[in-house]
Amino acid sequence: MYCRGAAAVILTYDVNHPQSLVELEERFLGLTETASTDCLFAIVGNKVDLSEEGASEGCETEGDSPGPVGGSAPSKGPKQVRLEEAVALYKKILKYKMLDEKDMPAAEQMCFETSAKTGHNVDLLFETLFDMVVPVILRQRAQGPPQTVDISRHKPPERTKSGCCA
Repeated sequence: MYCRGAAAVILTYDVNHPQSLVELEERFLGLTETASTDCLFAIVGNKVDLSEEGASEGCETEGDSPGPVGGSAPSKGPKQVRLEEAVALYKKILKYKMLDEKDMPAAEQMCFETSAKTGHNVDLLFETLFDMVVPVILRQRAQGPPQTVDISRHKPPERTKSGCCA
């Protein structure tokens, strides 16, 4: 896996399963090596609708199904991964990439808690990234064409016949 040329990377874990944050770090910290220094990283805790804290933040929407076939909604427990742990992972990524925190967006701006089910903070996540990515892309375009290779334009050298078989 690689993220070469990506303007932003969204790394997502489950706020109700601490192991998901551990696995996110183990699997994807190395992925950050292939990202450019301009690449933005967002750390996103998902499934806040399944935690007590998520319910109190208004993650529920009208019309949610009542839950399993018994009519009662599944009980919600406390969130297992705190936002501070996501902030710590974000800072670890910056250190791993040897980026200075003062030159990058603040960790508090790049760590989110969302619910894909209810849409809680999903718009905020993408609007924040969009607002940060567009200026980076415009700056890169102003600096000239990207450093890429277009393999479709490559023409193999023409072969010439050697002297003995002509």
